[in-house]
Amino acid sequence: MEEIWVSLVIRMVVTAAVVIAATAVAERVSPFYASLIGAFPTSAGPAYVMLALKEDAAFVAASAVSSMASLAAVAPFVSVVVWLAPRSSVYVTVGGGFLTWTLFAVPISFVPWTPMTAVLINLVAYPICFWLTRNLGQVPATQTRKPAEWYELPLRAFVVGLFVAAVVTASNLLGPVATGLGAVFPIVFLSLTAILHIRMGGAATAATMHSALRVVSGMTLALLVLHYGVVWWGEAIGLSLSLVASMIWAGAMIVINHRRALAFANAAK
Repeated sequence: MEEIWVSLVIRMVVTAAVVIAATAVAERVSPFYASLIGAFPTSAGPAYVMLALKEDAAFVAASAVSSMASLAAVAPFVSVVVWLAPRSSVYVTVGGGFLTWTLFAVPISFVPWTPMTAVLINLVAYPICFWLTRNLGQVPATQTRKPAEWYELPLRAFVVGLFVAAVVTASNLLGPVATGLGAVFPIVFLSLTAILHIRMGGAATAATMHSALRVVSGMTLALLVLHYGVVWWGEAIGLSLSLVASMIWAGAMIVINHRRALAFANAAK
């Protein structure tokens, strides 16, 4: 019993440290870079590292497929947040986003996904949501920022850490399907939405999440690499290759954003 509690505390501390670093930086940069930090696997990454220390390769590989399919529920969740944030209170925005995720995630969890069908559902979900949000998420010319309360970062870190630690610790009871679903539950996005809405307003929140929708779609690639990397070469190599894939995708997004910014600036001259 003592070993279980020690493991739980370690998992909470590790995940909390990652979330504190990510969200602290996210609130101090542009919407694009905020989305890049928020969409990077700050909760799924530690969850899978800790899962690999606890479960065998087959369990991790199966969970990765479940996570991949569950990403399709993140797309409508983010889209609803983008639409609601400038129009509604923080409570309606967060509640509406969570309800949307639940409506899509529950049926997804009952389907026996393969790696290819999991990729396919994301290839359908994300382009649809890109199109639906194409005219939304415009960043305001001026942004208001409320001073952060001393407890905000610790509270966010505690909530995220507790959720991830609980999912990984209970993985034997949950099984790979529910574990994979829990690993990509958008707890970081919910946290960012709530804090950014309170401190910077709905328009800035929508702009951040608009970019996040494009960035988070790349997690499909990272999870696909994780699945096959674990199956072919084991957990350590699979996790490493998945991290490399995430970094490559993030780099590509930075280049694309930079080119778009230059094109916009040139067009404005």
